[in-house]
Amino acid sequence: MNQILHIFRKDVRRHWPEILLSLALLALFTRHQLHPWQNSNAFSSFSTYFLILEGGGYITPATILFWAFLVVRVVQGESLVGDRQWWVTKPYEWWNLLAAKLLFILVFISVPLFNVHLLLLHQFGFHILRNLPALLLTHLGLYTVLLLPALLLASLTKNLGQLLLTAGCILLGVVGIAWLATKFPSGDGENLPPIAEHFQEFLIWSSFVAVPIWQFARRRRWVSAGAFLGMLAVNSLISVVVPNAKTIEKNYPLVETQTSPARIAIRQPAEMTGRRNANPWFDAVPDVYLKVPITVSGVASVTMVMVDVMNITTDSRQDSRWIHGWKYQHVELWPEDQWKSLSYEVGRKDYEKIKTKPLNLHIELALSEYQEADARILLVPAGRFSDETLGICRVDPLQSSSIQCLKPFHAPGLMATFDPRDFPCHGDKRSDTIQEDAVSHAWEFSNHYSFPDANYTPIADYSIWFRPVSLLTDLEAMPQQRTELKRQLRIQLDLPNVRLQDLVESHWQ
Repeated sequence: MNQILHIFRKDVRRHWPEILLSLALLALFTRHQLHPWQNSNAFSSFSTYFLILEGGGYITPATILFWAFLVVRVVQGESLVGDRQWWVTKPYEWWNLLAAKLLFILVFISVPLFNVHLLLLHQFGFHILRNLPALLLTHLGLYTVLLLPALLLASLTKNLGQLLLTAGCILLGVVGIAWLATKFPSGDGENLPPIAEHFQEFLIWSSFVAVPIWQFARRRRWVSAGAFLGMLAVNSLISVVVPNAKTIEKNYPLVETQTSPARIAIRQPAEMTGRRNANPWFDAVPDVYLKVPITVSGVASVTMVMVDVMNITTDSRQDSRWIHGWKYQHVELWPEDQWKSLSYEVGRKDYEKIKTKPLNLHIELALSEYQEADARILLVPAGRFSDETLGICRVDPLQSSSIQCLKPFHAPGLMATFDPRDFPCHGDKRSDTIQEDAVSHAWEFSNHYSFPDANYTPIADYSIWFRPVSLLTDLEAMPQQRTELKRQLRIQLDLPNVRLQDLVESHWQ
């Protein structure tokens, strides 16, 4: 224990300027987080004061990068690369050296940030003891996402120059892998089996723990680096060898269109009204987006149907080379909706080869039906208000079609409706386009994971957006309810004798 404290005191004396700068950045970060809803006039200022003190978008990444830099500096203070460092001749035990470095990280990064999180929860009136387990899990996630990768790189490099070179090589490798992935497009609904995904995650995170420990214990950089690269190779091999699971077909059983929670029909391109104007940038983009217009009816009054993903097939395999499986949509279908538009991405080269050929398209839609639960009327006052489900909220002063809310760790899942026929907005002088008989809706996905997202603040700042925007101005009340997933299903639709060029989004209405 004396050796751990000796190394710790030595690191404090050596790195006190970095410690002070880290605490200063954390103070600026805290100041910004204490005022998440800045006055609207502040955003019109472009002064240096505003960019430094109000620009939380700059403070947070700067603080994160400096923490990683501080971890690297502390670990490289006793370099683990080579065998000619002065400390190797000292009676240092490797576990004492590792414990001293972890103690430094705990005292000057984790403890100050933990106290800031407690301050934020207290300042906004959220119960500290009730949120303490989630806060501890959040800090565990921070160690995993931020500190372990920095510790890994620092243990495999001798100085800052080597670290930057290594980080650059890793970045180039990631860019290369991403570029290769674009050459082999796949559907959004195709994933590895859960056991393979869990094994990949185990390999990655266990290597982040095992490699630094091995390097502290043996100081064999090339063995440690080889083990880490071998893990990455095995991980990549799993992605290539293990076939993707057809999760969409399994999770969304096929049903007849008559039993669907929404009656959906495809509009022929000839039915699309309005003059089309060619987009001058269309030929420059590498991908083409097909626009599939649909008509909607039959959605029950207490439900919302979500179009999760869409797949397109054709009669001929030769004509199906441009098809790449399921594509995400996330299009909401409400009871008052009459038409929507879906989008499907295809490569330009494949599109150009077949764009004028008449095709019979078979379209599959994977739908999720959500039903309201615990419905209630929520009165929205002019100023800030508190709600047990939503947190601390207010109507956005810059965009009256949204409600800004603060909630510990996660935004709640909900669906909300504002009907001006039940709650008319009297005396509204700011909008001349309000449809008095229209209805606006808002939707928030529910987070089903118990482990909180790794974040640098315990306060989730989210907005509840209502559409159409003109219906939320000076609202007085709205029905608000929790949502429950009722069922998931697939339906099939046909679009015969159509050319792809009639569906492209380069011709806007």
